Amino acid sequence: MEKYEGEKTMKLIHKGKVKRVLEDPESKDRVVIEFTDTVTAGDGAKKQEFTGKGKLACDFSEFLFGYLEGKGIDTHFIKRLKGPQLMCTKVEIFPIEFVCRNLVAGSFSRRYGTEKGTVLDSPLVEYFMKNDDLHDPLITGESIIRLGLVSQNDLEFMTKVTLSVNYYLSELLKQQKLTLVDFKLEFGKAENGEIVLADEISPDTMRVWDATATSLDKDVFREDKGDLIATYEKLLTAVKTARSEDVEARLESVYIIVEPKPAIKNPPGEVTRKALIRLGFAEVEDVRMGKVFNITLKKPLTSEILKHLEVMNVKLLSNPISEKHKVRFE
Repeated sequence: MEKYEGEKTMKLIHKGKVKRVLEDPESKDRVVIEFTDTVTAGDGAKKQEFTGKGKLACDFSEFLFGYLEGKGIDTHFIKRLKGPQLMCTKVEIFPIEFVCRNLVAGSFSRRYGTEKGTVLDSPLVEYFMKNDDLHDPLITGESIIRLGLVSQNDLEFMTKVTLSVNYYLSELLKQQKLTLVDFKLEFGKAENGEIVLADEISPDTMRVWDATATSLDKDVFREDKGDLIATYEKLLTAVKTARSEDVEARLESVYIIVEPKPAIKNPPGEVTRKALIRLGFAEVEDVRMGKVFNITLKKPLTSEILKHLEVMNVKLLSNPISEKHKVRFE
């Protein structure tokens, strides 16, 4: 049993490598995440305690979750508690880790034999299955969907949010002449069905380099090349003194594809099919013509915005009687 502010007693729900999830005795819809001083690397093969590390990781998560919330990205963060603890919305964590890479480093460099520090031409999102027994293996998006771990729509949505997080974190760090190399995110589904950013955001879960490619993250521990606490404190100061209000909003694009239902006649498609056959394309069997709407949003995608898109479809963009629709992300 654990205690936090006000001496409330809480039951341990889950104990991870570096964090503990505790039950909030006042609400079944909330949990308390407690950060420990433990640092691990190499799938837990390397492990050490650093006094004050838990508080620093908690400070980072509190600040960065708040920053992202301010930019319109939904997270599970509610408020800071006494000590290295955050009160958060209770969610069911998806069994997938989302890793976004801007430069080559770590396992990506070793996996493909690519030089560390190589700049990727655009951000790359990779997926890893959360399974300690299998050592969190790399997994493809198609495999995730076929295994039923995450639906296609939810996977595309979380990937889109990951890219938004990448933009907002990168722009904040750029102000301090720092580079976001890569980072890991986890997502969860709340009781109301909303998908939110969860877990933590700290140097434990991301790589950040200064102008000389010096690490300001857990690589200091992985590679035994510096004072971990001093490194984390330096990065936290840089992040907190950046001007978050100067980071401009990122426009987001979504596609809404409207198609005729299978049982509904589609005269425009039939006219097009006949025209193609007259032009010599005898192999054309059928053509179904629909509509594509490219919608630009002035804020990041959230579960609430997806609901708004559904309302747009019902009220204007499609005819529910004769047409079907789907949302696809750029």
